[in-house]
Amino acid sequence: MKKRQGVRRLLAGIVAVVLGMTGSVAYGGEAWAADTSSGGPIEVRVNGGRLLLESPPFIHNGRVMVPFRGISTAMGAEVRWDQAKQTAIVSNGTHSTSYTVGQNHAMKDGKAVTLDAPPLLKEGRIYIPLRFSAEGLGGKVVWNNQAKEAMIYPLLTPKEAEAVLSKKSDQAITFLKNKDFEKLAELAHPNGITFSPYAHVDRQKDVTLGKQQLRKGFNHDTLYRWGEYDGSGEPISLNFENYFNKFIYTRDFAAAPWIGYNQSKSEGNTVNNASSQYKGAVIVEYYFDGVHPDYAGMDWESLRLVFEQDGENWVLSGVIHDQWTI
Repeated sequence: MKKRQGVRRLLAGIVAVVLGMTGSVAYGGEAWAADTSSGGPIEVRVNGGRLLLESPPFIHNGRVMVPFRGISTAMGAEVRWDQAKQTAIVSNGTHSTSYTVGQNHAMKDGKAVTLDAPPLLKEGRIYIPLRFSAEGLGGKVVWNNQAKEAMIYPLLTPKEAEAVLSKKSDQAITFLKNKDFEKLAELAHPNGITFSPYAHVDRQKDVTLGKQQLRKGFNHDTLYRWGEYDGSGEPISLNFENYFNKFIYTRDFAAAPWIGYNQSKSEGNTVNNASSQYKGAVIVEYYFDGVHPDYAGMDWESLRLVFEQDGENWVLSGVIHDQWTI
């Protein structure tokens, strides 16, 4: 069953970087907090997905410190810990950075870089400055001091992602709307497209359809096990046509009133872990607010298209449906 996220466990906040002005929003620079007296929780998002961290971030000497392992794995990176040297090493295949407890410098891709605060060891976990949690892996961070919220972008900021992928994502959502699977297959990753019925992605278990399977569209009745229904745990055993109608194009997402590039409005009870499953991806979300008065806005729905680079081209590698479930 998909990993569930209870409503009461949702953390509060939104994200941005302070460059000397409390509550201002900016990219780069040091992530510092002018108000160190606030006891409110600090929220972290990666590519728009809200993280549930086992150990919460905190403010130390005016710097936002985040749990090294939780943030790194959420960005799709691998983490190692050298107990003897008190050193943590993180790598995403492109960048590798090592941090040593108590030292105000790190080694990134073999070169020394200065940290704005030394890593700390607290209750058996290592914490590093927010800024370098992203920059150490080639990403960017935004900190909003007023909201106590951090937004991490492992590869592209929303504006950068929109500039690169708006045309291709428009094509993909139109092909889905028109059920044009021949053209959709042309946009697909060489290894196919992985379909996830809920926000929590498991690429080892979720169904992946290759280009040839996609081209067949609805012209076959093969039953696939797409996962389990959230709540009941019953298997989702459907052919592609029935799955498409129930878990892909459930709304006219091509006409969605809100589109986010590495941003998300969906706040369901299933963990959005797409960034950890799709390393270096751009995630485009098509979102509809809830409208039925009896459901208090909980009848929202979204569809996320995940694009990864294949050489110099961006290809569609994931389609993720999201909604509130019980």
